[in-house]
Amino acid sequence: MKERTKTPLILVVLLICSFLPVLTASPFPQQDSSLVIKEVLMKTSVAYLWLSPIVHVFTMVLLVALYLYGSRMGRIVDFFFAILFLFIAFSNHIAVTETYGLAVVTGNLVTILIVGLFWVWEVYRPQNNYVFERLPAWRYWVLPFAFLAFWSPMDAQLNPDFNPLLLLNSSFGVMYCPTTPVIIALLTLIYPRVNTYVLRTTSFVGLIMGLFNVMSYFVMPGYTLWNLVLHTPLIFISLYGLLIPILVKKKRTRTSASLTSPLGHLDSLVLMLLPYLY
Repeated sequence: MKERTKTPLILVVLLICSFLPVLTASPFPQQDSSLVIKEVLMKTSVAYLWLSPIVHVFTMVLLVALYLYGSRMGRIVDFFFAILFLFIAFSNHIAVTETYGLAVVTGNLVTILIVGLFWVWEVYRPQNNYVFERLPAWRYWVLPFAFLAFWSPMDAQLNPDFNPLLLLNSSFGVMYCPTTPVIIALLTLIYPRVNTYVLRTTSFVGLIMGLFNVMSYFVMPGYTLWNLVLHTPLIFISLYGLLIPILVKKKRTRTSASLTSPLGHLDSLVLMLLPYLY
């Protein structure tokens, strides 16, 4: 099966899986699904926070190692991201709740699990080449959004909390929404030397989750505007991860067109003559 056929098929499967129903031990009306999800996430968002400082520190160490050693660290980074997605798939979406008993947010679990399996595949057949070269300035726009996701300055009531200590113990690394934009941002900075299936599936599921959070602002009680703001990195970077092949191609086409135009040739001639004008 050709890549042009495989990619849409994979994305359709992911979209369908994202709408799988929430499962609970106690029956509930389907219109209350958002309440079940809220109760599950309230449980899971604090259950593994003790791991957060470890993940933060390890992530920063890996990023420094990537900068120093490049592709030699690639498989280790791929393995780390695969573990994060597999861990998050189960840890974030299964909980024993007071109202509904055992609850499973099946749609989220299955889609994130599939993304994690694509990362496992990347570990065995690595295609991501973590070599950072100088890029056009516009491609670095992801960095402040990735930093915001890494920091996730929010308290337990989903209100702003700009405590610098959250750079070490926020929900990054243990919850899906702040973790994913950082990973996608890294992939966009090494594009086009990436596993395209990994980039597309990770970005597509990220965009779905981001849009679900936009909907949650209107239907989930207690969902604050600040929590929605902190999901903008997930939405924007995921969308960018899907569109980057088109955006980069357009930029290259424009650059080539300018160089082949008479004005482009004039610019090149001026640059060549500059050393002789002084």
